[in-house]
Amino acid sequence: LLPALLTAFLHIVVDHWRPHQPRTMAFLKSQRTMGLDSRRNMIMKESLVKEQKFTDKYKEQAREQRLAEGFEEKAYVPPQKGVSCQVNQLNQMLGISKNPHLGVVRGRRVSNPEPLLRHGVSADGEGRSGYLYQQSKLDPSERFGRQVTTTHEYGWTALATTKKYTTSPFAHRPLIKGDFYRPMGSSMCLSQSAPSL
Repeated sequence: LLPALLTAFLHIVVDHWRPHQPRTMAFLKSQRTMGLDSRRNMIMKESLVKEQKFTDKYKEQAREQRLAEGFEEKAYVPPQKGVSCQVNQLNQMLGISKNPHLGVVRGRRVSNPEPLLRHGVSADGEGRSGYLYQQSKLDPSERFGRQVTTTHEYGWTALATTKKYTTSPFAHRPLIKGDFYRPMGSSMCLSQSAPSL
């Protein structure tokens, strides 16, 4: 039984490794585009390692050149990690952090809206909803600091000019102003315009 299995296995191996008969062009193209074999994989891996070595060498040469020219090398300072949303939620549930939405008066701007974003949920008008409401009160120049889109070009500097704008004394005044906004009230207006009987 064992010699029969061994010969069957050898026939399978030999058939697999025997050079194949010429194939069609479609089959050969599909073989070229199929997955990588181990030899191609090793060649690709070696080329990636060489590229990385070349990149590191280039960076080191550029750094030495900057130091030779007198530029100081600044140490990399990683950005500080913020508190995760899970920790914020636990602080809210345990009552450790106070609700910043309680001190907000609707219609007034808050100096620091960041705590509003981290406390509460949008369904209650807190959290993201409260934060975006406060951010909507800012002008685009305060929000972004520069013109981000082309629509910001229109009226970007208009706020400064409209603050000191006054109408001409010879401009046409609408009649509504004279009819409805009288300093002495409407009874004075009615008594002057009504004919005496």
